[in-house]
Amino acid sequence: MSEAQDDNSRKHTRLPIRITATVSLADGNDYTGATRNMSFGGAFINIEAFSADNVEPGSACELKLSLGSPDEPVIVPIKGKLARSNEEGVAVEFEHTTIEGYWHFKNIMIYNSPEVDMLLDELEKHPGLSVGQHAP
Repeated sequence: MSEAQDDNSRKHTRLPIRITATVSLADGNDYTGATRNMSFGGAFINIEAFSADNVEPGSACELKLSLGSPDEPVIVPIKGKLARSNEEGVAVEFEHTTIEGYWHFKNIMIYNSPEVDMLLDELEKHPGLSVGQHAP
């Protein structure tokens, strides 16, 4: 499938947003990098000197987005699963976040979207993240 076809078949628009992110894998390893792009369904995180050898697509992970000041960041916790990986980093498919995390995430997406109405329409049709009091 070409990249253009892939983009057209997506439920959520990807936005080129760079945010510091840490991916915690089930094996206990943590990898910190920056998001390359994000949508309401997932994100790709660039990680320097990343080795995709021990990363299994479909395995559980937790993503922590660090917003605001590096000295006192607001952390948005997102439970997800690894969609794919390569030498540049990992793609995480979002599954669940907290109510507060969702509020922050939605505001970041709206603020960075050139077409807010289209983004909100997509969100209504395909919510992406589930939301609850605590990330499971």
